[in-house]
Amino acid sequence: MASNDGQTLLRLANRLGSLGIIMLVLPSLLASLVYVGEAGEAFNFLNHSLSELGRYDSSPLALLVNGGLFFGGLFLVVSFTSRGWLRRRRPIKLSLNLSGVLMSLSVAACGLFPVNVGMVHAWAMTAFYVMTPICAVLYCFAILTEIPPRWGVIPALAAAGCAIALLMRPDRLLALMDRYPYGLFGADRPLIWWPALLGWMLLGFVAIWLLYALVLVKRRNA
Repeated sequence: MASNDGQTLLRLANRLGSLGIIMLVLPSLLASLVYVGEAGEAFNFLNHSLSELGRYDSSPLALLVNGGLFFGGLFLVVSFTSRGWLRRRRPIKLSLNLSGVLMSLSVAACGLFPVNVGMVHAWAMTAFYVMTPICAVLYCFAILTEIPPRWGVIPALAAAGCAIALLMRPDRLLALMDRYPYGLFGADRPLIWWPALLGWMLLGFVAIWLLYALVLVKRRNA
């Protein structure tokens, strides 16, 4: 009976985690369809950032985007703290769970403190950039040494690369500030603005990585 209860809790935690990932992605896709920028332009994933979709003065579905980040992050916290996440050796399990919780909380903070609040949002995003590669390295170690299939390291490493690239940019904090893109470009944005494109690539790789871990990994009994 206890084993069945554990499996039920595991399935529930995994479903909450999967729902959390959907909440990170789907609201942003919907908001991009109705977005109209300050220069009257439509949203473009190549040169508009996720933070701009969460800006209350210009994005009609900003509340949906920020709510998705906040609650999606909290749902992921539940998954990372569940007993069924990647596990075998206890130190790795604890380290992975802790880094995943901190990464998920930083996502929730990005929704709680949208780009309108300026520096607080920038630091929340920076925390996400920092925690992503840390969590990815621990995750890849667990996958490569213990739990098949192993191709799931690819999106994790890609996410880590995007996060490090964003973290190393000298204009990182400015790029995350309210109205910075408009102040920089006005109506004439470049075809590709790399902080925006890298941010979307990061979100996509994190979503693939976590869905892989929640849905496809063959878990073993601890």
